[in-house]
Amino acid sequence: MTRIPNEINKVFEELKREIIWLHGRWIIYRQLFAESSRRLELLNECASSFFYIVQDVLYGEIQVSLSKLTDPAHSGKFENLSLEQLQLQLEVYGDKHLATGNRMILDELHLKCEPFRSWRNKRLAHLDLDTAMKVSPDPLPGISRQMIEDALDLIRRYMNQIEGQYDDSVTAYQYFAMRRDGDALVSVLRDGLWYRELSKEKIIPFEDRRHGKWHGV
Repeated sequence: MTRIPNEINKVFEELKREIIWLHGRWIIYRQLFAESSRRLELLNECASSFFYIVQDVLYGEIQVSLSKLTDPAHSGKFENLSLEQLQLQLEVYGDKHLATGNRMILDELHLKCEPFRSWRNKRLAHLDLDTAMKVSPDPLPGISRQMIEDALDLIRRYMNQIEGQYDDSVTAYQYFAMRRDGDALVSVLRDGLWYRELSKEKIIPFEDRRHGKWHGV
């Protein structure tokens, strides 16, 4: 049973779910595209165009998610589920010292997320004409995996400060385990390539593939 005040916890728990799955998507991205050059060769051998699209979409979606998490508490008359919304609840209903410390973490996070917000506003969620035509006086900044790692680290610190203060515990977001993740997919692809090699070398009959459970799907 959590000791986080209810007004804070309602927003905290919803954000926690979002952040857990954000880490899940980032874990899968790293498993597929940041493990090794050898793994990239395997993906390209299997379906290079498909995995190019997956990489591009995942990378962009993670930047959009980081931007949404750092949105203001309100956009016009609408409220946002964001860390600023949680900070607002923390400042009203929570420990004042905790709120002050988390404000500093959140301010640092905003700075880290500025490049992602530029991408969201000009390319990922909207299509700015000058940016698309490559005539903008302010070209989009480069985005690295380390920039994303740094932002995620600050989000974990922010959330775990709250959980640690009230429940004397933390959540290991970065170790989120999934039963069927990127590594599981690579294992199947590896077996498929191995089977193809055996077929080419006529060690097993090519026709065998017609008798498998998944033939014809």
